[in-house]
Amino acid sequence: MASQSEVKKLQQHLALLKQEYSKLQNKYHEIENKYNAIAATSGDNIEDTFAARMLATVSNLYDSETYSDIKIKLMDRKINAHKLVLDARSNLWNEAILSGKTELDWTEIESNVAEAIILWLYTNKVDFRSEDLTLKLIRKAFEFKLDNLVESCEQYLICIVTIRTCVKFYSVAEEIDAENLREYCSGLISTHWDDLNASDFEHMSGPLLYQMLKNKTQFPLHSAVRLQREDVVFLCLVENSSKVSDFY
Repeated sequence: MASQSEVKKLQQHLALLKQEYSKLQNKYHEIENKYNAIAATSGDNIEDTFAARMLATVSNLYDSETYSDIKIKLMDRKINAHKLVLDARSNLWNEAILSGKTELDWTEIESNVAEAIILWLYTNKVDFRSEDLTLKLIRKAFEFKLDNLVESCEQYLICIVTIRTCVKFYSVAEEIDAENLREYCSGLISTHWDDLNASDFEHMSGPLLYQMLKNKTQFPLHSAVRLQREDVVFLCLVENSSKVSDFY
């Protein structure tokens, strides 16, 4: 019986992976078609086009004094930046906002996160060194309205998520409305619900966990007790106070 249950879980997990693979394939074909269309209208050597040369130029401007008209102050140093690049990446840094500014203060952001963002702004590259860094990066990317960076972080987190991290990743996805990551983690949580324990949910907010219990279990109160979450038990009792009073 136990082996049948494990097989079913593996089948469900495989189905999730197939869905994600299908999404990535569609994304790849979409990008390939766009690339081919650009190549067809630009001649054989696409690397000599204005757009390609512009991208290469911007990449070389990373932390360069050349054309630099603003600096980004980090915890431990200042990085040369360019208003044109910032404006092109996010409306949070448009001309009206950056006009007259000579420095952006990012000292409240951890240096490794800030440096990863700036590197991506110029080169479109992300160095996913760790799960913790990526979670911090995706939150800050969402705050800065860097949708493409959010998407890149999502894909990486989907690739590395495990049973032990799916709840934590789900919480972050819910926080920043990362739909793909949220759906994938939700599927994992449903598949491995009986394998999850109190420690897996310890960082999830009470309201979010209560909503999840209502969606995924028949008896939310019992599940809240099993997970040792007094805050969720309280929410459940408050919401069902009229039913509780009927017993008295």
